[in-house]
Amino acid sequence: MGKPVKKQVVGLLVLGAGLIMMFQNMTLIEFSLRDVPAVDEGARRDQARELLGSYYTESPARKVEGERYLNYLIFKEIEKSLGLQWKHRALELTQTLIAESRKMEFDPIFILAVIRTESQFNPNAKGSAGELGLMQILPPTGEWIAKKYRFEWQGDRTLYDPVTNIQIGIRYFDYLRSQFDGTAYNYLPAYNMGPKNVRRVNREIASVDANGVPVPRIYAAKVMKNYHALYEQLIQEQNRLVQYARATESDFKSNQ
Repeated sequence: MGKPVKKQVVGLLVLGAGLIMMFQNMTLIEFSLRDVPAVDEGARRDQARELLGSYYTESPARKVEGERYLNYLIFKEIEKSLGLQWKHRALELTQTLIAESRKMEFDPIFILAVIRTESQFNPNAKGSAGELGLMQILPPTGEWIAKKYRFEWQGDRTLYDPVTNIQIGIRYFDYLRSQFDGTAYNYLPAYNMGPKNVRRVNREIASVDANGVPVPRIYAAKVMKNYHALYEQLIQEQNRLVQYARATESDFKSNQ
């Protein structure tokens, strides 16, 4: 009985590794055949301006305007950032993140920046205050949002599912955005400290410590730093795609 079981285990490991390699090596052509929505350029640009203000015109967010394959660049970033055991879900998470960002009119790169800040793309992350999953959502908040938007709620495990976590996290941001009239200065820190605390503390403050004492603006700065860094990385990947396309075109012409 031992040998057949061992062979089955080895076979599953080989199959799993093959699936991971397939997604790691997915080309732009293969990706284009998948059912991945395009990024809503209008919503992306509008929220980038909402976040950056007058800096937008000089920002890396401005440099990708009209980028046709931004959804592929997002996929590559998600795939690269996920742990090995989660890479096979990179395409599914890309589809969810872009589709939900379109529905709620968010810049998907902003959502990526929040995920990087909150959990470093670890779906199993658990925060010191009990926050769970990719977007580090508290179970009471998650349950409330799930009921409000009619998502199935099965307790804490709901937030450990990365797809549902993204759906609930984006809906919560949409709620906060509406509460603060689209003012990023307020709705971004509100995700971290709660809308009541944002209203309570001085506008110069953006966080509170474990004892409820106001501390300098930190969370929003971390998210925006990651937001800028992600756009810079996407531009680098975009340049590599262009260079590869030109090299391929040159090779094709030389072989004719």
